[in-house]
Amino acid sequence: MKNSLLFSGLLFFLLSCGSGNKNAGDEQKGSAQAAVKPETEAVKAPKINADSLVKVIEAENARIESNLKSFKKIILKTTDLRAQIKQKWSEINYFTENGQIVKVVTLPYPKISKRTEEFTYRNGKLILALIADNGIRESGDQEKQINKEYYYFNDSCFKEDNRSKEKETTIRSSDSERLLQEGAEYLDLFPKK
Repeated sequence: MKNSLLFSGLLFFLLSCGSGNKNAGDEQKGSAQAAVKPETEAVKAPKINADSLVKVIEAENARIESNLKSFKKIILKTTDLRAQIKQKWSEINYFTENGQIVKVVTLPYPKISKRTEEFTYRNGKLILALIADNGIRESGDQEKQINKEYYYFNDSCFKEDNRSKEKETTIRSSDSERLLQEGAEYLDLFPKK
């Protein structure tokens, strides 16, 4: 009862502030907007230095790649997953470091495709997605094997490098959104033992 009286009083007060001299209301509105403006500007995300961030992400990916054999590897067969995943991938390989997923590699059915996708994570967030249309082999120059690279920061792709001849055919301008969604789904599919 007390709360409803307080709410009614507050509602009456707010409504009564709106009635009255129109010019005074415009002044109040302008001063309210001015008061709000500095706060919204302070909330804006700082600009990132994309080149520096790419170097940090590449260094983290190189560190993970060089230690991959020492990480715990968990293989998830896709037979019991939703149709779109099990039609595309035969297995999903998870690599964990200190209990956290640092890399996910999706492997196709050998008779259907060679394409692989790799997702690199830091603190549970996707930082890099790589696509290799002919697969990524341990031997050889991995940089030449990669056709597309997508760099992420705070769940948003800030840089894309598409070296393939393949054009994007979706209504999206890029595969980066799809890869971000898939990367999150793969984290959810991680077998909890």
